[in-house]
Amino acid sequence: MTHKEGSLTPHEALELHELLKSEISGYKKLQTTISMAEDNELKEFMRESMNFKRDNIEQLQKFIAAQGKMQ
Repeated sequence: MTHKEGSLTPHEALELHELLKSEISGYKKLQTTISMAEDNELKEFMRESMNFKRDNIEQLQKFIAAQGKMQ
């Protein structure tokens, strides 16, 4: 199997999908537990973390979609 310049190797693609799954899992955990937090600073930190993870998820999805179009 040859590797095209600028495309991901199968191992890289697998790692990228694992990273995406991890970000989605972390987002869902925060989303589920934020209502249990009583401290306002903690809730704000959790919201910021959720926003950060959501942005990461969107960027990873766009990158993966772009890689799919390159192949």
